[in-house]
Amino acid sequence: MVADPFDASAGVPYEALAELRTVCPISRTPSGAFFLARHDDVLAATKKVEVFQASFRAAGVVVPAEEQLISEIPEPRHGKIRRIINSAIAQHRISRIEPFIRTLCHELLDGIVARGGGDLVADYVTPIPATVIAHLLGVNPGDHARFARWSDLVVQSTYATKNRREDGVDGEGLAGVAPDFTGYLDAMIAERKASADPPDDFVTRLINTEVDGERLTDLEMRTQLAFLLMSGNETTRHLIANLLETVCTDADLFARVQAERDLAPTLVEESLRHDPPIHVLMRDCLADITIDGVTIPAGVKVGFGLASANRDERTYQNPDEFRLDRPSAKDHLAFGGGPHVCPGASLARLEARLALEMFIDRVSQVRVETGYRREPVAVFWANGPQRLPVNLTAVHPNPSRG
Repeated sequence: MVADPFDASAGVPYEALAELRTVCPISRTPSGAFFLARHDDVLAATKKVEVFQASFRAAGVVVPAEEQLISEIPEPRHGKIRRIINSAIAQHRISRIEPFIRTLCHELLDGIVARGGGDLVADYVTPIPATVIAHLLGVNPGDHARFARWSDLVVQSTYATKNRREDGVDGEGLAGVAPDFTGYLDAMIAERKASADPPDDFVTRLINTEVDGERLTDLEMRTQLAFLLMSGNETTRHLIANLLETVCTDADLFARVQAERDLAPTLVEESLRHDPPIHVLMRDCLADITIDGVTIPAGVKVGFGLASANRDERTYQNPDEFRLDRPSAKDHLAFGGGPHVCPGASLARLEARLALEMFIDRVSQVRVETGYRREPVAVFWANGPQRLPVNLTAVHPNPSRG
């Protein structure tokens, strides 16, 4: 019997996934959910949005429509709200924040290079996406540590309608799990509604945009703001951490990227393929469907194996190798696929590339601490290291910031 493909407690089970792709590409897991292991099956399934609806909640858990995250809202309403969300992270807006990200990375690296090392996940990686998404949404960037903490709290609570708050009290829904978080978001909405001249930011646009002839309620706005702050933080953090772990544990690769700076975007894409920050997407099956002769009944959970698909031998040559010479670097499913592909993909790529480039600019040599072993993050669907302790030597003199 093959291992549970959802069990990533010791890291993504790549050997088990390879076996599944060969002997049972569409399997029934011990939890009763189905799992798609092959690239072509996963890609095809991402395009069937009328059959597979995103949900990381436990089977049978139903939340009010106003508290559905954008990933859970069915079409056609999904597409309409998605267009609003896309306005916050549109390409023209993303390009304007590159100087902000560069300055942020330099500021975070100042202390690390002065000390000669540290935990890159805590000291460098974690603040970047939380600060950037807060900046885009019009939130005080100084609150990035709070948003990172709130994001972790809510992400780890998505499998239930009740969960335990930081203070040990059981809470109901998002407000019950993270009352400080929802209070902060509610205050942002209220301040802009009360202002005669609100700032031209995403929250204001969310207030003034109509969907199906109606404006979103305050609760709907709060829910989608929470989604953006969580999704803009969690997965990008793991992307950057995986990327830096790769270059910090491979001296030859580190030296090559130092010598060939234009390789940075390709390295980001190969990291996404080789070590996707989300190794499995969970979906609710809304109607019976047959895939490769296997019938998946309505009402069950289905896992789209992104990590498995990204290492499918039928699609990639030598898929377990980390290579920078693949013919189509972006040909992977790290951000999903189909019409519901991750709306923040461009922003995540930009943050990862700049985090790598700034690190290379400031560091001449780096090595992980002796005895380092990767400790996977606690969220079952996520793929990234909890810590990345390194010792490093700084580049002198410091490059100019821009």
